[in-house]
Amino acid sequence: MFSHDGKLFKVMEIIGNVCFLNVLWLISSLPIITIPASTSAMLGVIKDVIEGNEPSLRKAFYHHFIKHFKKASIVGVCQFLIGVILVGDLLVMWNLEGIFRSVMIPIFGVFAFIFLSMSIYIYPLLVNYDMSYKELIKNSFYLSTTRPVTPIIMLLFISVIIFVWTFVPFLPILCAFSLLGFVNYFTCKRTISKKFAI
Repeated sequence: MFSHDGKLFKVMEIIGNVCFLNVLWLISSLPIITIPASTSAMLGVIKDVIEGNEPSLRKAFYHHFIKHFKKASIVGVCQFLIGVILVGDLLVMWNLEGIFRSVMIPIFGVFAFIFLSMSIYIYPLLVNYDMSYKELIKNSFYLSTTRPVTPIIMLLFISVIIFVWTFVPFLPILCAFSLLGFVNYFTCKRTISKKFAI
Protein backbone atom coordinates (compact mmCIF):
# COMPACT_ATOMS: atom_id res chain seq x y z
CA MET A 1 0.00 0.00 0.00
CA PHE A 2 2.88 2.37 0.76
CA SER A 3 5.05 1.32 -2.18
CA HIS A 4 6.08 3.89 -4.77
CA ASP A 5 3.60 2.32 -7.20
CA GLY A 6 0.73 2.21 -4.71
CA LYS A 7 -2.42 4.32 -5.13
CA LEU A 8 -2.04 5.92 -1.72
CA PHE A 9 1.50 7.03 -2.54
CA LYS A 10 0.32 8.55 -5.84
CA VAL A 11 -2.47 10.44 -4.08
CA MET A 12 -0.08 11.75 -1.42
CA GLU A 13 2.38 12.77 -4.13
CA ILE A 14 -0.30 14.74 -5.97
CA ILE A 15 -1.44 16.46 -2.78
CA GLY A 16 2.17 17.29 -1.92
CA ASN A 17 2.81 18.76 -5.38
CA VAL A 18 -0.35 20.89 -5.23
CA CYS A 19 0.69 22.28 -1.83
CA PHE A 20 4.29 22.85 -2.93
CA LEU A 21 3.15 24.67 -6.08
CA ASN A 22 0.94 26.83 -3.87
CA VAL A 23 3.92 27.72 -1.68
CA LEU A 24 6.04 28.58 -4.73
CA TRP A 25 3.30 30.90 -5.98
CA LEU A 26 2.95 32.59 -2.58
CA ILE A 27 6.68 33.16 -2.16
CA SER A 28 7.09 34.50 -5.70
CA SER A 29 4.07 36.78 -5.26
CA LEU A 30 5.31 38.45 -2.07
CA PRO A 31 6.56 41.58 -3.91
CA ILE A 32 2.92 41.96 -5.17
CA ILE A 33 4.07 43.28 -8.57
CA THR A 34 5.23 39.74 -9.42
CA ILE A 35 1.76 38.20 -9.03
CA PRO A 36 1.12 38.10 -12.82
CA ALA A 37 4.48 36.45 -13.50
CA SER A 38 3.91 33.99 -10.65
CA THR A 39 0.49 33.14 -12.03
CA SER A 40 1.86 32.49 -15.50
CA ALA A 41 4.62 30.35 -13.97
CA MET A 42 2.08 28.29 -12.02
CA LEU A 43 -0.05 27.73 -15.13
CA GLY A 44 3.08 26.86 -17.09
CA VAL A 45 3.91 24.11 -14.59
CA ILE A 46 0.32 22.83 -14.75
CA LYS A 47 0.59 22.77 -18.56
CA ASP A 48 3.82 20.73 -18.34
CA VAL A 49 2.19 18.21 -15.98
CA ILE A 50 -0.93 17.85 -18.13
CA GLU A 51 1.19 17.29 -21.23
CA GLY A 52 2.86 14.35 -19.53
CA ASN A 53 6.08 16.00 -18.46
CA GLU A 54 7.23 15.41 -14.91
CA PRO A 55 9.59 18.31 -14.28
CA SER A 56 11.09 19.40 -11.02
CA LEU A 57 8.34 21.73 -9.82
CA ARG A 58 10.77 24.32 -8.48
CA LYS A 59 12.95 24.41 -11.61
CA ALA A 60 9.94 24.38 -13.95
CA PHE A 61 8.22 27.13 -11.95
CA TYR A 62 11.16 29.51 -12.12
CA HIS A 63 11.80 28.62 -15.76
CA HIS A 64 8.27 29.76 -16.64
CA PHE A 65 8.55 32.71 -14.25
CA ILE A 66 11.56 34.08 -16.13
CA LYS A 67 10.20 33.12 -19.56
CA HIS A 68 6.87 34.93 -19.12
CA PHE A 69 7.97 37.65 -16.69
CA LYS A 70 7.95 40.62 -19.09
CA LYS A 71 4.73 39.85 -20.94
CA ALA A 72 2.83 38.76 -17.82
CA SER A 73 3.98 41.84 -15.91
CA ILE A 74 2.78 44.21 -18.64
CA VAL A 75 -0.54 42.37 -18.78
CA GLY A 76 -0.79 42.65 -15.00
CA VAL A 77 -0.12 46.40 -15.01
CA CYS A 78 -2.86 46.88 -17.62
CA GLN A 79 -5.24 44.78 -15.52
CA PHE A 80 -4.46 46.85 -12.44
CA LEU A 81 -5.04 50.16 -14.21
CA ILE A 82 -8.31 48.99 -15.76
CA GLY A 83 -9.39 47.63 -12.38
CA VAL A 84 -8.71 51.00 -10.73
CA ILE A 85 -10.75 52.75 -13.45
CA LEU A 86 -13.63 50.32 -12.99
CA VAL A 87 -13.66 50.78 -9.21
CA GLY A 88 -13.60 54.55 -9.68
CA ASP A 89 -16.50 54.36 -12.13
CA LEU A 90 -18.47 52.19 -9.72
CA LEU A 91 -18.01 54.70 -6.91
CA VAL A 92 -19.21 57.51 -9.17
CA MET A 93 -22.21 55.56 -10.43
CA TRP A 94 -23.15 54.45 -6.92
CA ASN A 95 -23.66 58.10 -5.99
CA LEU A 96 -25.92 58.76 -8.96
CA GLU A 97 -29.64 58.97 -8.41
CA GLY A 98 -32.75 57.93 -10.27
CA ILE A 99 -32.75 56.54 -13.79
CA PHE A 100 -29.07 57.30 -14.44
CA ARG A 101 -28.01 54.88 -11.73
CA SER A 102 -30.53 52.25 -12.88
CA VAL A 103 -29.17 52.43 -16.43
CA MET A 104 -25.45 52.75 -15.70
CA ILE A 105 -25.10 49.99 -13.08
CA PRO A 106 -26.14 47.16 -15.49
CA ILE A 107 -23.84 48.58 -18.19
CA PHE A 108 -21.01 48.65 -15.66
CA GLY A 109 -21.81 45.04 -14.72
CA VAL A 110 -21.39 43.93 -18.34
CA PHE A 111 -18.02 45.69 -18.67
CA ALA A 112 -16.86 44.31 -15.30
CA PHE A 113 -17.82 40.75 -16.28
CA ILE A 114 -15.99 41.03 -19.61
CA PHE A 115 -12.91 42.35 -17.80
CA LEU A 116 -12.98 39.48 -15.29
CA SER A 117 -13.55 36.95 -18.08
CA MET A 118 -10.63 38.29 -20.08
CA SER A 119 -8.45 38.10 -16.96
CA ILE A 120 -9.40 34.43 -16.57
CA TYR A 121 -8.63 33.57 -20.22
CA ILE A 122 -5.55 35.67 -20.82
CA TYR A 123 -3.01 33.72 -18.71
CA PRO A 124 -3.80 30.27 -20.19
CA LEU A 125 -3.46 31.89 -23.62
CA LEU A 126 -0.18 33.50 -22.58
CA VAL A 127 1.46 30.25 -21.45
CA ASN A 128 0.24 28.23 -24.44
CA TYR A 129 0.96 30.59 -27.31
CA ASP A 130 3.57 33.08 -28.38
CA MET A 131 1.03 35.85 -28.99
CA SER A 132 1.55 39.56 -29.23
CA TYR A 133 -0.20 41.80 -26.68
CA LYS A 134 -2.77 42.72 -29.32
CA GLU A 135 -3.48 39.05 -30.06
CA LEU A 136 -3.79 38.22 -26.36
CA ILE A 137 -6.33 41.00 -25.84
CA LYS A 138 -8.24 40.21 -29.03
CA ASN A 139 -8.48 36.47 -28.34
CA SER A 140 -9.30 36.79 -24.65
CA PHE A 141 -12.03 39.31 -25.55
CA TYR A 142 -13.38 36.98 -28.23
CA LEU A 143 -13.50 34.03 -25.83
CA SER A 144 -15.05 36.17 -23.09
CA THR A 145 -17.91 37.30 -25.31
CA THR A 146 -18.52 33.99 -27.11
CA ARG A 147 -17.70 31.50 -24.31
CA PRO A 148 -18.95 33.14 -21.07
CA VAL A 149 -19.78 29.84 -19.33
CA THR A 150 -16.15 29.02 -18.55
CA PRO A 151 -15.51 32.29 -16.63
CA ILE A 152 -18.80 31.80 -14.76
CA ILE A 153 -17.66 28.34 -13.65
CA MET A 154 -14.34 29.82 -12.57
CA LEU A 155 -16.00 32.65 -10.63
CA LEU A 156 -18.29 30.14 -8.90
CA PHE A 157 -15.26 28.07 -7.89
CA ILE A 158 -13.58 31.22 -6.53
CA SER A 159 -16.74 31.88 -4.50
CA VAL A 160 -16.59 28.35 -3.08
CA ILE A 161 -12.92 28.80 -2.14
CA ILE A 162 -13.71 32.09 -0.38
CA PHE A 163 -16.62 30.46 1.45
CA VAL A 164 -14.46 27.55 2.62
CA TRP A 165 -11.74 30.06 3.56
CA THR A 166 -14.06 31.54 6.22
CA PHE A 167 -14.04 28.15 7.96
CA VAL A 168 -10.45 27.12 7.15
CA PRO A 169 -8.29 30.27 7.51
CA PHE A 170 -5.05 28.48 6.56
CA LEU A 171 -6.50 27.22 3.25
CA PRO A 172 -4.77 29.87 1.05
CA ILE A 173 -1.38 28.95 2.48
CA LEU A 174 -2.10 25.26 2.04
CA CYS A 175 -3.51 24.90 -1.47
CA ALA A 176 -6.15 27.49 -2.48
CA PHE A 177 -4.19 29.34 -5.17
CA SER A 178 -2.78 26.23 -6.85
CA LEU A 179 -6.28 24.68 -6.88
CA LEU A 180 -7.58 27.84 -8.55
CA GLY A 181 -4.73 27.53 -11.05
CA PHE A 182 -5.65 23.93 -11.90
CA VAL A 183 -9.35 24.77 -12.31
CA ASN A 184 -8.49 27.86 -14.36
CA TYR A 185 -6.22 25.93 -16.72
CA PHE A 186 -8.49 22.89 -17.09
CA THR A 187 -11.68 24.86 -17.76
CA CYS A 188 -10.01 27.33 -20.11
CA LYS A 189 -8.07 24.63 -21.95
CA ARG A 190 -11.26 22.87 -22.97
CA THR A 191 -12.77 26.10 -24.23
CA ILE A 192 -9.65 27.42 -25.95
CA SER A 193 -9.08 24.10 -27.72
CA LYS A 194 -12.32 24.67 -29.65
CA LYS A 195 -10.72 27.73 -31.26
CA PHE A 196 -7.04 26.80 -31.11
CA ALA A 197 -5.11 23.55 -31.16
CA ILE A 198 -3.41 23.18 -27.79
